[in-house]
This record gives sequence, structure tokens and C-alpha cells, in this order.
Amino acid sequence: MITQEELAKKLGVSRTTVARALNGSNNIKPETKEKILTLAKELGYVKNYLGSSLALKSDKVVYAFIAKSKNENYTSEIKRGIKGANGELKEYNFKIEIIETDINDTWEQLEKLEAILKEKRPDGIIITPLDKTRVMDIIAPYMETMKVVSIGKKLTDTIFHVEPNYYKSGKVAGDIMGNLLNSHDKLLVIDGGDDNLSSKKYLDGFYERIEELNSNIEGPVYIEDLLSHMGKILDYLTPDVKGLYTNRYASQIVEYLKDKKPEKLKIVTNGLSKKIREQILNQEVTATVMEEIYEQGYVASKHIFNLIYKGDSEKQRSYNAKIHILFRENVDNF
Repeated sequence: MITQEELAKKLGVSRTTVARALNGSNNIKPETKEKILTLAKELGYVKNYLGSSLALKSDKVVYAFIAKSKNENYTSEIKRGIKGANGELKEYNFKIEIIETDINDTWEQLEKLEAILKEKRPDGIIITPLDKTRVMDIIAPYMETMKVVSIGKKLTDTIFHVEPNYYKSGKVAGDIMGNLLNSHDKLLVIDGGDDNLSSKKYLDGFYERIEELNSNIEGPVYIEDLLSHMGKILDYLTPDVKGLYTNRYASQIVEYLKDKKPEKLKIVTNGLSKKIREQILNQEVTATVMEEIYEQGYVASKHIFNLIYKGDSEKQRSYNAKIHILFRENVDNF
């Protein structure tokens, strides 16, 4: 990576002049500034934050409030993304502390968020907001001195968020199911409830698309406390059902239905876990649609670092995570 000293030598100017140009100073001739900025861009110069960050009297600390899901792959990949970014940035007096709370317990997240803000006064937070209205109420008094990035849900138009687009993932799953079945084949859609993050959007997206492709849909059938009452699925899983979609607990449902489901039942879902991967390889699940999870934690961490050290100078207010379609042939790549 090229340095300011090397830029200065190439242009025959002092390093101080180069630094002024790169830092946006007006105390430099416009034509000289333009030459420096042009060459810096051509040679891929990247500002080194280390010099200024070492001068800080204390570390910059960010707290990441992560939703602990039943899907262990989601939580572990978000954490891996955060830790990956933090590892790259640890030399810059920058540290991210991870706080996990139950995805089904919004109050646990709110209580821990409020306590951390009062006791620790962090430089920033990354949060998957389970109740975005109450989260905003808690963080509002700290916004002047604290940077915020959200994952999964947008808090406001001015707060940067990493957008997994669960609704679109649901539509893609619907498109796959629609192409696996004939338009008149019976499809059972199970509503596993709202996990405060993705499952409702998955279902809404799936249903909107599948309605355009299939005229024989049973559901969405809502079963309260689905994990404890999976037997109720059998009331709807008649021999003429050719396809099954569920927005939650797919791996547990597939395991339960192993010897109970109709032959050649096509199952499509959203999300990925170790068990779903195994079920796809065993051809128990036909396909799943998932968002790039590691990327969400990584991008959120890199962005909040930039906010803290560079300021809120970027116009971009969101980042759309990639969507992947997984079949038996490619599931081992994820």
C-alpha cells in the first residue's frame, strides 16, 4: 500500500503538502491538491487511521447486541463476522464487545441495552433491534455522542443499517416452490409465528409469490407454540399434499415428519443450520434460501468503525446482504 511519503516523492512535493491535500485542507494550491488526489486515487492510497488513533487517551468501545436464535448458524455467523472485522481493526484502539440476548425475549435486550448505555457510555452500538420503537426511545438521549448501526431492521432513515431483505428471500423461496410444483398441486404452508426479526417477512414474501404460481394452497396454517405441537401439522398434511413450506423450525419439523410425510414431498424453507444442510444432502429438504450472514456482522462492524474515526460523511444509509439459493449440489459451499 502506497504511503504519503511515496506520493510526495513521485510528485516532487513535501509530505506536509500531501497530508494537507488528503485531509481536505484549503491551505494548498488547487492544482497541486488535484494532482495529489488524482495520483492517490490511481495508486489506491488508503488513509492510515493508526497515527491518529494511537493519540487517543482511551480505546473506542462498541457493544454489539446480537439476537440469539434457535438457528445456531445465524448467531454464530453474525458473531464470526463481527470478530473478523474486529480482528482486522484491533490495532486501532478499537474493540467490539458482543452481548447475546434471546431472540424471543425483547425485554431482555432492552434491559441490557439500557444498562450498558448508562454504565459504560460506549462510543457506538451495533444492534439487531427486536423492538425498534423501544430501542429508539432508549438510545435517543445518547445519539449526540454515540454512533449506531443496525442489523436486520431499519431504525430510522438516518441510521445506517445492514438489510438482509428477508421479504425478498421469502419471495425467492416461493418462486422455487412454484417451479417445483404444478400450479394445481396442493401446497401446505405452515406459519411458525413471528420471531421479531425474519420469520414474518419470510412468510409474507413467500405467500405473495406462491399465490401467483399456485391455486391450491392450504394455509398459512398458524400453530401456536409449534415446537411443542408439531403433531397438529398432521391434521393438514393429507396424502394429496405435494409441497410444504414453513417459515420457522424447518429442521425440527422435517425431522418429526421423517416417517409420516407423503412420498416425494417437496420441502422449501428459508435460512441455514447444520441440520438443514444435512437434510438437503439427504434429499429430505429440496432447497433453502438464505442471506449472507457473516457479511452482515462484518459490514456493520467496519461501518461503525468508519463512523467513529471518519465521521458520518457517507451518503449510503444501507447495505443489502447477498441472497443465496442452496440445493444439494451447492450446499457444502456454505
